[in-house]
Amino acid sequence: MSNPINIALGNGALGATLQTADGVCGMVLTGVSETDGYTAGTPILVTSMADVTAAGISNANNPFAWRQIQDFYTMAGTGAQLYLMLVPDTMTVDGMCDSTNANGAIALLNFANGAIKFAGVLTDDTVVTVGSITAGINPACYTGATKAAVLANIFFTAQNPLRIIIGASSFNNTYSSLTNMTSGTTNNRSFFLLGDYQSGKAANMGMLLGLIASLPVQRKISRVRNGALPISEAYVGTATVETAGANLAVISGKGFITFRTFANVNGYFFSPDVALTASTDDYVFLCRGRVIDKAQRIAYTMFVQVVDDEIPSVPGTGLIDPGFALSLSNTIEEAINQNMTALGNCTGCTCFIDPTQNVVESGTVNVNLAIDSEAYAGTINVTLGFGL
Repeated sequence: MSNPINIALGNGALGATLQTADGVCGMVLTGVSETDGYTAGTPILVTSMADVTAAGISNANNPFAWRQIQDFYTMAGTGAQLYLMLVPDTMTVDGMCDSTNANGAIALLNFANGAIKFAGVLTDDTVVTVGSITAGINPACYTGATKAAVLANIFFTAQNPLRIIIGASSFNNTYSSLTNMTSGTTNNRSFFLLGDYQSGKAANMGMLLGLIASLPVQRKISRVRNGALPISEAYVGTATVETAGANLAVISGKGFITFRTFANVNGYFFSPDVALTASTDDYVFLCRGRVIDKAQRIAYTMFVQVVDDEIPSVPGTGLIDPGFALSLSNTIEEAINQNMTALGNCTGCTCFIDPTQNVVESGTVNVNLAIDSEAYAGTINVTLGFGL
């Protein structure tokens, strides 16, 4: 039976507490089974490095995964929920993202039963077979992004919205050859991360996910007041951030999350959390996507209570009772304001239920729910000079 609550996201509009667990994330990494320990392909839930050890995953046998998990807890702190699955190194990143691959990320997402709000996928390209690189990174990342869009949409339609971050691995330091993901794509539920604090083929996935998990939904990962990342070096491929210089802007401009620095400010920061979509997309930033995803979950939780309930109507017309429509609008606005506006996730919301709709004839109630987004100071223009 189809879901009776259908929520469609509007786009182009920008120019008592519910437990939504905003920071719950999932991570799929390549790894190996451990003797008398963890079996690759098994989804688990951990809340600390101690849990990881208890699950039978060791640094000795899974150093690649161990580092990413440890980075996650460095940022998120002990107690943060992390749904985790290691898959054999025969699985490429596009295989992880393939919704038809029962052994890929969908296995972890199903195991979490809708709890995961954002997921990261990354392969150890020192052991995974990598195809010919012609567009700067492991080509499986590009096909993986297309498949991630399908995967994310499945869970969005099931009222469990999520965003997927792909580690743009094996970068060959040819900045100009990277595909421009802001042109010709509308993949606002998928993201590329290019950069690490070690020279090589990996990406700084664990640290990025841990940062996101620690932030409220409306907050950008690039916010300077978040503080510098706890790293002493940063690379894109094998080039240091300092060597890359202006090329960091090239990477970011093509729709990739990477590193950035600021003059006279110590440390490294993530660049804006752009999705693989045009800059005009309302959900081009992960923070905006997380805000709307939280609103969707709240709206679904509230409106599902009305499914197949009696709807008061105006006698002789079939029109929804105006008082009931207003009451229902006020209920969802109150839920959004209590669970989001009061927490600074948004500045408010407006819900409108047209009292002229014939609910007796259609059996459908149409609702227009608009979330007022926070503004972001992406650019600050200062006019500086001497006074009289």
